[in-house]
Formats: sequence, C-alpha cells, structure tokens
Amino acid sequence: MPIVTEIHVERPPEAVTAYLLDYANEARWQHNVSEAVREPPGPARVGTRVRKVRRTGMGVQRFVTEVVAVDRAARRWSDRVVTGTFRDTTGAWSVDPEGIGSRVRLVADMKAPWPWKLLLPLIERFARKDLAAEFQTLKRLLENGAATAGRPT
Repeated sequence: MPIVTEIHVERPPEAVTAYLLDYANEARWQHNVSEAVREPPGPARVGTRVRKVRRTGMGVQRFVTEVVAVDRAARRWSDRVVTGTFRDTTGAWSVDPEGIGSRVRLVADMKAPWPWKLLLPLIERFARKDLAAEFQTLKRLLENGAATAGRPT
C-alpha cells in the first residue's frame, strides 16, 4: 500500500521545489540519511543518480536512487531505488501552491524481495512514522530560512 505523506510549508513553491531537488539537502532534513551524493553534479534531471547512506533499524543501508521523471514547471518529479534491499521502491513528489505557501506531497510505493516482503507491512509502518517526522523537520528548516532554500539547482 502506498505511503502518502504531505505537509504545508509557508514558503513559495519554487523555493521548496529547489530545496527538495537539491538532493544534497536530504541529510539536513531526513534524520536517517547520513550521505546523499548526486551523480552527475548539477541540476537533477532524468537519469540523475543519488548514492545514499541511511541508518535504519536493519543497520546501515547503502543504495542508489535514480530520477525517472522531472517537470520543473509543474513542480513534480519521481525517483526509483535502483540498488539495495528495497530496489524498485518509487517516490512521486509534488509541490503545489497552497495559500501563502506550498503543499508538499510524497507518494512512496515500497517494494521488497523475499523474505523482506513478509516484513513490508511493519517496515511501512516505521516508514510512515519516520516520514511524518522528517516532513516536520523539512517544514521547520524551510520556514526558518534554510540557507539553500530557493537556490537554483
């Protein structure tokens, strides 16, 4: 079952989108991410890969995500895990105007091979909790003027 996480951020959609598409920022707002390195450097585009290191209850996870779609004008993009335990997990992101700010939304569809598939409902429950906390951190950082918010990527 997809995990849907969303939050209102009192920042312009363009600034929020720029911050999120700069994958180097992930370690600032995702508490379990200790490293996120974009390859190649420069603006995120279809084919951009991000090497990540994430600390989880299962230990340190090293994996790569790839940007599979990006529409900057519509402030929508998708990525997919291409290596690691949760290969083929996808994330569909959107940032829409809402009042004087933005509505950030992520729809994550987790995939796992056997035997992890048996634990997927439990893993998804933890992921929902983590994402909710991480979105609160994102909101706090952006609303308090995170240094790179609004910087072009």
